[in-house]
Amino acid sequence: MSSMLIVGYGNVSRRDDGVALHVMRRLCERLGLPTGDLDGDAGDLQANPAMIFTHQLGPELAETISHYDLVVFVDAHVAGTDWQPVHWQEIAPAYRPSMVSHHLKPEALLALCQTLFGRVPRAYVLSILGHDFAFGEELSAETAALAEEAVSRLAYLISSEGVIYQPTRDG
Repeated sequence: MSSMLIVGYGNVSRRDDGVALHVMRRLCERLGLPTGDLDGDAGDLQANPAMIFTHQLGPELAETISHYDLVVFVDAHVAGTDWQPVHWQEIAPAYRPSMVSHHLKPEALLALCQTLFGRVPRAYVLSILGHDFAFGEELSAETAALAEEAVSRLAYLISSEGVIYQPTRDG
């Protein structure tokens, strides 16, 4: 059985930018898993699949993700990229300098894992097209529909990888 971590990130106060949190909650509902404390830079790291949601990716996550066999990064993307509305891509370690030091791309986190811990999990990006990034917490109808497709892809991956929910030690 593979150990799996789902890392959702985005700004839940900017409508579709917070789609990852909605996807993670719907995945928990679909699989009959407790939602735990997914928001607020927290999550259930004892379960399998483990889940964590954060505002943005930072270097402190490198150690956490180094402990897993498989990591899926879930986020929103904007129109104008060559990505599909629900984009699924396997990624590899790659460091690309950023304009801000406190925000990293998933590939850079994998590079940190490799450099600091000598281990890199297999990793994917699951990115959902956002349509409305105004202030608010509800998803646009278009992005909500795409989020359901993203949930289905994650559920399929969990099933195909043999990841089975493991309750935390406390429950």
